[in-house]
Order: sequence, then C-alpha cells, then structure tokens
Amino acid sequence: MSTQDIDQDLDERWRRDGYILVPGLIHATQANQLRTLAEPILSQWRQCNPETGEAGGGVDATVMRHLNHPEYFRQSGTSLVDLLQAVADPAVLDVCTTILNAEPLFRCTSLFMNPQVNSQDGNWHRDSQFHHADEEEERQAIVGVGDLGRSVQLQIALVASDDVEVVPGSHLRWDTTAEYAIRRANEQKDNRSSDMPGALRVSLQPGDAVAFNPLALHRGRYHADKLRRTLMLTYTSSEHPRFDYFSDQPWFDDDGYLHGVDEHTCRFFSAFVERYGRDWRTKLAFPSNA
Repeated sequence: MSTQDIDQDLDERWRRDGYILVPGLIHATQANQLRTLAEPILSQWRQCNPETGEAGGGVDATVMRHLNHPEYFRQSGTSLVDLLQAVADPAVLDVCTTILNAEPLFRCTSLFMNPQVNSQDGNWHRDSQFHHADEEEERQAIVGVGDLGRSVQLQIALVASDDVEVVPGSHLRWDTTAEYAIRRANEQKDNRSSDMPGALRVSLQPGDAVAFNPLALHRGRYHADKLRRTLMLTYTSSEHPRFDYFSDQPWFDDDGYLHGVDEHTCRFFSAFVERYGRDWRTKLAFPSNA
C-alpha cells in the first residue's frame, strides 16, 4: 500500500469512526526511553507541581499536564530535547496532518497514570461538555463540528495498556437515549457505567498509538494494581487555534528553552510560540482547566 493510500485509509477511518489505531507509531525502544524520562517528572510533580508550587495531585491522581515544563529537567538528568523531538516527530505529525487536513499546531503534553490507591473506571464524557455548560450549545458544537472537533488527542502507550475506551462514530451525532442516560442524566451519577452501548476498548503495546476526536464519547480506566503510563500529545489544527490552560506555556520564552533540538523541531515549536506568545504575555482571560 502506498503512502497516499495509507493516508487516505487513515482519513477515512478518522472521519467515519472518530478514532484511529496506529500500531508502532514510535519504536518500542523509544517508548521505553520516554517512560524512563517520564518517571522522574511524575515523581517531582507529585511532590511539587512547578506551575503551582504545591503537590500535584493526591494518591488518586490519574493525569498530569505539561511534562515539558523546564523545571522538571533542571536536575533530573533527563533530556527535554528527547521529549520535544518526540512531540515534533515527523511520523507523529504526519498522522495528525492527515486527520486534521491541516498543519498541526502543538497544544499540550499529558501523562496518564494509574492511581496509587482507589481503582476506578473513568467517567464517560465528550470534551465539549467542559466548554459548553448549556446542553443545547454542546449539541450544536457536536452536530456543527465546532473547534473541539478540529483537534486531536494522540495517546501513545509507554507500557502495554487496554485502558482507553471509545464509542466509534459518536463524534458525528448527539447521544442516543442510552448514551445520554450514562453520560449526562441524573446529574451524571451513572457516568462510570460499563454498560455504554457500542463501547470499544483499545489494546495498545508500547509504541502503539490511538488518536480520537475529543467530541467522541470516551473514557479511561485507572486501576491501582495495573501500571499505566500513557503519553498524550494534543494538537490543534493551525487553522483553528485555541488558547486556554493547555496552550498557555510561557516557559517557551525562557532563554535557551529550545537549545539542542533539531531544525525541524525548532520550526515546529516556533510556530507555536508565534501563535500563542502574545496571549500568554498579555495573559488574556481563559477558562481554567487543570
């Protein structure tokens, strides 16, 4: 199959299903290197999140943001260059370009991890519900494919995992009665239910990736006795940028922040700084979403 055929297949599956599985997007060796890099970052975050100066979540925490904050690399002995170049990896960006049908613009790095205590299945959600308190507005955002439908969340397994679930095709429509009963009804009291119709659990080996449209119904699973380390890279279409907590990263202005990265990576992040630098320097108002 030619590269053009592969890209067309990815595009068709993305549009139809709202998610794609990309086996071996990065080599298993690189996935292990990124896991080695992520562990001291996670440990430091648990002790002190440099964004807040406070502990970054309790024993039940399942996600942290902004692994590329420079404070994590001051004394860790790990390389920020390795992380930044993974974010800008041409193979990764090629997948994002295909499914966004536009140049991808960096937005955020995240790490999903298993909690230290208290296992739980995650809550079923669409990211649109966090940006549209009004239900009718959310419905229009989904049916009309709003800005949230122009971004991609790319999750790369650093250890074997089957903890991501998605309902294929749900990004194209509003909830069915059964879906609504789980996701939104009764003040969301049933949103951790395992009875979601049509749910697909995605099985990943180290280096495999799953990308999904954040408008689709999805959730994660977090079990204390089951190791989870999943690196999520979030990108937005360069034609539909969004400034918020995720893209507010003023440390990119630090002297030498991009020192040592290759030319391709430097260009990629320079576009990010050019687009959002003025926003974080003037501190325009945006909704907090940590």
